Amino acid sequence: MSETMAPDFNLMELPDLVLYNICSFINCPFDLLHFGNTCSRLRKISISSSLWWSLAFRWFKGLWIFMEDGSTEENARNWLIEIIRIYCKRPVTTKFGCHFTNGEVWNRVDTPKFRFLVSMIRTAYTRDKDDHPAVLFEQWLYDIGLYKRLEPLLDFATPGIEFSRDIVTELSALGQAAERDLRRRKQPFKDPKYYIKRIASSKDSWITDLFPESPCGSICPLLMSPFQDASINETSGIQGLAMCLSVVFEKHLRNHYKASSLSLQKIWEIVKVFTTVFVSEILDLLQSFQSRFEAQSLKLVVLAIVDENLSDFKQLQVILDHFGLNIKSKDVINDLAIYLKRYKGVDFAVDEIRSYFRNAINEEIKNVVSPPGSDSIVTRINITDSDLIGGDNYKQEMSAAAFISDYGVLVTWHLTGRTRF
Repeated sequence: MSETMAPDFNLMELPDLVLYNICSFINCPFDLLHFGNTCSRLRKISISSSLWWSLAFRWFKGLWIFMEDGSTEENARNWLIEIIRIYCKRPVTTKFGCHFTNGEVWNRVDTPKFRFLVSMIRTAYTRDKDDHPAVLFEQWLYDIGLYKRLEPLLDFATPGIEFSRDIVTELSALGQAAERDLRRRKQPFKDPKYYIKRIASSKDSWITDLFPESPCGSICPLLMSPFQDASINETSGIQGLAMCLSVVFEKHLRNHYKASSLSLQKIWEIVKVFTTVFVSEILDLLQSFQSRFEAQSLKLVVLAIVDENLSDFKQLQVILDHFGLNIKSKDVINDLAIYLKRYKGVDFAVDEIRSYFRNAINEEIKNVVSPPGSDSIVTRINITDSDLIGGDNYKQEMSAAAFISDYGVLVTWHLTGRTRF
């Protein structure tokens, strides 16, 4: 019986409108850039401002308020590309590679997309710095790096493995363990072997097994969850509530305006001002009703304010009128209450925002550490002795760990800040 061959299909035979609709399903600005670079016709279609306008809302959901570096570009595509350039920068203080005496080499293989996602995660986990005068260094998410293993000779998955002096020295240097160890003032000759600790190995579910949990599941590629019993204590605080408001307000902007009528640069400005004024008004309300609200969660506070009409949020309406927006502040606040009712607390809503970037970066991580079709075991090695990740040193400022497979390595660093006296 003869085999019937399907006719050849040529994407370029489709009309422009269909190609535009295909572009609208591309959820990543890097993928849209690559798609547009295929040929001049696809480039012309893919540079449509409406596509990039929508992408910006998807990628900066809840995060506009934390973006300190903006762009003056009016064109949506140019604005987003400029923001990507700003956020693709990599800290120069983490190592580009490791060279072991046995011949094995780890080469840094961060892509621009990966660097951008790291910056977005860092932005999503922005926290107010500890103002304690003895805490000099604190950056909750310091860096995340990917390394390719060349000539892999050591099996890190071996239980009870003993590391050579060379490996200990290289791994502790990778984690910046000694330079961030405040105990070394009293123990200057501390052996680097105390910084290195094999935690566990896992196979198919290593992203879940080797990382802590958050309200939305594994927090890979992070080592520590900012949420402690999030169902009771709202650790994200007013800052988290501002993220929730930003999500709701962004939806109003998308529903009322288009790329042709409201630029991304203007949206960035509006959202920052609107949320800043909201935070100020909420803080004033908390002060005015302190005796009533001091024991309540922020979610319940907002619901009470809306249900009992305790504020008319006039200042928010002034902001909207100033920018000439046909949006009512009351509608935004009412929708914020509806949005919060979907979650157990503010932390749960905030973690859903953050999980978008965690899930996106995990795809990049898997391509290096556990590529499709591989059957590799991943082993977690703590490369500092911070008590926050299972060590015994409460004076260690850097929490860092390496997740090692036969193919590659994920390293994540948290500069948590410790009291220096």
